[in-house]
Amino acid sequence: MPVEEVPIDLDGLDVVIDAPVPMGEGAGQDSVAVGDVLMDRYRLVALIGEGAMSRVYKATDSGVTTRTSDSVVAVKVLTRPIDPDRGSFAAFRGEVQKLRGLAHPNIGRIFDCDRDGSTVFITMEYLSGPSLETKLHGGAMMGTPLSGWERDEPRRIISGIAGALEYAHRNGVVHGDLKPSNVIVGQGEVKVIDFELASWVARSKIVVAPHYASPQWVAGQKPEPADDVYALACLAYELLTGIHPFDVADVAHSPKFPPPRRAGLSSRQYAALVHGLQRDQGKRTPTIKRFVAEFSAPERGGIAKPGALGRAIGLSTAVLAVAVLAWFFAHHAPAPLVPAGASTSVPQPGTVIRDCPTCPAMTVLPVGRFKQGSIRTDSGSAFTRPLHWVNMARPFAMSTTAVTVDEFQHFIAATGRDMQGCDTYDGEWKHRPANSWENPGFVQTGTHPVTCASWQDAEAYAGWLSTQTGHRYRLPSASEWEYAARAGGEAVQPWSPNGSGVCAHANVADESAAHRYPGWVAFACDDGYVYTAPVGSFKANSFGLNDMLGNVFQWTQDCWHPNYTGAPIDGSARTDGDCSERELRGGSWFTSPGYVRADYRNHFAADYRTSSVGIRLVRDFEP
Repeated sequence: MPVEEVPIDLDGLDVVIDAPVPMGEGAGQDSVAVGDVLMDRYRLVALIGEGAMSRVYKATDSGVTTRTSDSVVAVKVLTRPIDPDRGSFAAFRGEVQKLRGLAHPNIGRIFDCDRDGSTVFITMEYLSGPSLETKLHGGAMMGTPLSGWERDEPRRIISGIAGALEYAHRNGVVHGDLKPSNVIVGQGEVKVIDFELASWVARSKIVVAPHYASPQWVAGQKPEPADDVYALACLAYELLTGIHPFDVADVAHSPKFPPPRRAGLSSRQYAALVHGLQRDQGKRTPTIKRFVAEFSAPERGGIAKPGALGRAIGLSTAVLAVAVLAWFFAHHAPAPLVPAGASTSVPQPGTVIRDCPTCPAMTVLPVGRFKQGSIRTDSGSAFTRPLHWVNMARPFAMSTTAVTVDEFQHFIAATGRDMQGCDTYDGEWKHRPANSWENPGFVQTGTHPVTCASWQDAEAYAGWLSTQTGHRYRLPSASEWEYAARAGGEAVQPWSPNGSGVCAHANVADESAAHRYPGWVAFACDDGYVYTAPVGSFKANSFGLNDMLGNVFQWTQDCWHPNYTGAPIDGSARTDGDCSERELRGGSWFTSPGYVRADYRNHFAADYRTSSVGIRLVRDFEP
């Protein structure tokens, strides 16, 4: 059943405008309307949201060559200028592109930022569900406590928001404007949108009412994680009681503090909310992790205070925080990303699951049948023949993105695995003993794909995850990988044959790389990265998977065999051939254009580490 598209106010419910808008970059968008085409690419088909600083349109993207969900995007058109005190359009675009690296199942993806004449706009993931504003204040739920909601709905939403904020804070991003209209609640998913964007829009004589904004945010101070804690505490109070914690009808007077304890709040929850709502930032809960730990602590026994627990069992603060967050997700957000009514053993295709807060997000793939290989006759194509049918009869989930540095480091911390030494590139490939997954020869953040991991390292990581979660994680077979990369179609690339559109879909050898390393054979576009890009920076395929092509090669289970003669046709891995070498797929930031294809096969020794190879996993479902 299609989800009803509800018009939503994405940024304007809590502002009062009492002066004309000054003109500047991003101003003057009154002429933009449904039916217009921006950049000869984005056709605006419906107005789906409007606020004080922007209008949001549903749009079709002609840059997508196949008709998939990615051909429909949301286009956010600024109706107020960029704050001149923050910088130019170029600076604004740079900040928006940094947000592309926020790859989390509870964060709405940002694709790009551009300008068509005086019109500044941002392209984003299209989300069809209603906003939390609509659910809270649309009438049906207004003033309704917990009993009026579906049983686990409030805590599912709180969990999703907390997960998004905690992930963003770990990556140096503060939302700064969290409120119900910036949370989209779809079927089986919660998405937080508009991180950091409000602070870039000129706010001349805009009065921000203190509905969800901390006193510091109202005063115009730079947003801090504690400001997001304040907003989350407001939302949690309202979700569980149906009533805002403060009487906000009269914004001229400071709200009474503390708010009353209402039905639906346990004593521990109430204490956590009061701590998170402190007007003095120095007295407020400093982090989302701490808020979650306090909010989810049981009434009796259970988890002790963080300091006491850390002293009692010798855990570091970081490990303790992860353990507390894991306890919260396990006990207060049952299957937060699985649609209602779905089987708990095999969720519906397209569902994103995460077995622990630091586990990779996994997307459930449909069963199906596909043709593996090709009938090409160009150089190297013997590896891809003969073309043959493969039946994918068993459901499985695959990493939504490549495994990230942040996700992998928990494995290293727990196991102490020695992974020093890696082949890296600086004009030539060379083994460098000082390089490793932590230092692959170029700068990476926690959201970049982990590299310098051998097949043996990837196998060890999958085994460790299996032990930690009780579910079977493993490397994909080559058939599973190719099935996922083709995503239900026969095309080996999601872009047009002439290469147009490639830089919207993949991090590949491009013009920026060719400029850094003259002589490279490269795609005639600029994806913005010479080396790896943060996972999720490019468009997902129609299965919802990012970076299947480009960014980093990915290991498979298969032993290397030079062709498909005698290959399994049931989706399983090949176990004959040369098992000292293992098959890789997908291409990387270094790969020449002719080899970035779903059918291209490569192979390396099982103990080989290089900065162009990473990890993607599969999770099985128990029968």
